[in-house]
Amino acid sequence: MVDKLTKYCKYLLIALMVLNVVFGIITIAGGEASVGTFMGFAYCMLGLTVVAILFAPIYGIVINPKSVKTIGIVAAIVVVIALIALLLSKGATLPLEYLESMGVTQGTESFVDFFMVFTYIVVGATIAAVIYSAVSKLINK
Repeated sequence: MVDKLTKYCKYLLIALMVLNVVFGIITIAGGEASVGTFMGFAYCMLGLTVVAILFAPIYGIVINPKSVKTIGIVAAIVVVIALIALLLSKGATLPLEYLESMGVTQGTESFVDFFMVFTYIVVGATIAAVIYSAVSKLINK
């Protein structure tokens, strides 16, 4: 069952990559007139991504019930990183007049600042994990 699903997912990903390339070429060839079509396609892809993000853990739990522990640990790590990002984000730092001239509220600026700090932490942790993995492989040889 898992092998069949893996095969179908591989074919689905290939089809989606081909669709992305085709829509990208159509957008480039069509210029500004076809940007709306590409944006609609991008929204559809975003919807499919959200469905996949919600479906994958549920499917993993059904296939392997012992994975609940791992999913819980990962969720706890994400919450801890979010709390650290919330503590490190400065909130609204730009002058109110500047924000109003751009049509942005202080809440939006604070929200963006939080997610930028969150992204920086996640990217830094990912780079550290890759370096640690490479170094540990060299040492264990």
